[in-house]
Amino acid sequence: MREQTLLSVESVASRSTYLDWNTQPSIFKRYPHFCHRIKLSEHPQLYWLQQTRCVSNHTIIAPHSDYYRLNVPSAGNLHPIEIYVQLRNIEGIMSGIYHLDVVMGELVLIAEIASEGIERYVGVQERFNGAIVMISLISFRSFWKYGLRGWRYLYLDLGHQISALGMSVHHFGKRVTKMSPMAELNTIMGFGDDEVIGAVYGIGEISERNVKTLTKALIHVSPCDYTHIDNPLNAIVRSEKIYREIPEIKSYASFIECNMNRRSARVFDPTAMSDVSILALLRLKPPKTLDIIGIVLQAQSMQPGVYREDVCIKSGDFLAESVHLLLNQRFIARANMVLLITAENFSASNHVDAGIYAQQLYLECETYGVGCSGIGAFYDDEAAQWSNYPLLYVVAIGGKR
Repeated sequence: MREQTLLSVESVASRSTYLDWNTQPSIFKRYPHFCHRIKLSEHPQLYWLQQTRCVSNHTIIAPHSDYYRLNVPSAGNLHPIEIYVQLRNIEGIMSGIYHLDVVMGELVLIAEIASEGIERYVGVQERFNGAIVMISLISFRSFWKYGLRGWRYLYLDLGHQISALGMSVHHFGKRVTKMSPMAELNTIMGFGDDEVIGAVYGIGEISERNVKTLTKALIHVSPCDYTHIDNPLNAIVRSEKIYREIPEIKSYASFIECNMNRRSARVFDPTAMSDVSILALLRLKPPKTLDIIGIVLQAQSMQPGVYREDVCIKSGDFLAESVHLLLNQRFIARANMVLLITAENFSASNHVDAGIYAQQLYLECETYGVGCSGIGAFYDDEAAQWSNYPLLYVVAIGGKR
């Protein structure tokens, strides 16, 4: 997929930058009005789910246009993620399969369950008490703006969402169980070709009671108000393996505050970030699949240059090269550093890992009072001056203005 999704100076220059936002597909899935709904805010036992994916800011930018910021970033604010949960034996809540309506902060009941369920579709032979969380990908939401390069952003977004789930679950003291979902799960959930499960996690515990296999597919609801059936990204995404790893998560005492305040910075003040913060962020451990290269652009007393963790391996001023690498986005010129997230293998799973790491960077930056911005648009081949591995993602970090 790397060659099919490359950006170069020539390809960017030849591409039209005009998008008719009036044709954007809907960015949130809506189930019919007759489905039963419950407010997450009224059920403290599900606060971990409320903090997993939620609206942190809603702005009306035009008479018929709403701009939603979530607790997780999304390339182009396209939000190609949906969340479903099977809930069983949770006090005060009907056992069933639900869709998370993130805009309304509600769970929408798709099907009630009793002795049956989706357990065997996720590799569990007994009833699972608690929640089985399913994260799906809607490829057309990204393809509409980015074409095939949207493949990268889908999996980066998935990583951000998995990381947010892990941090919320960890903060509320819940237990995560690894699942082994089968491809048939997409069919039983009522999905068409334009939606696919990307990851599944259990929050709870396996019981000793037998479970019957759910055999009737749930109702089908299109994830967008319109789509292109010949969208080539659909088939590519459906051919990828479901992500199955449980990320290592760091505890944040101020998780809820940081989670709700997280923003992608577009303005930096380099004088407002200390060397202590720079060093702490350089030392943040990534998943083992990733290789991180830090480029310190400007600091109070630290040597500008290329870093491996907190060791400078090549001193020098790389500000102009970093700005150019990131498609000459001028706000980068006032960042204190950029972190290049690379991996030996250019794969969907490593992009997920990059998103997981970047989401942790966002919260880490919040704790240090600095800003950051995940950037997936860059001139791919020009990153070779810093690493022989392909570049997956970049995070620019700087003092808040």
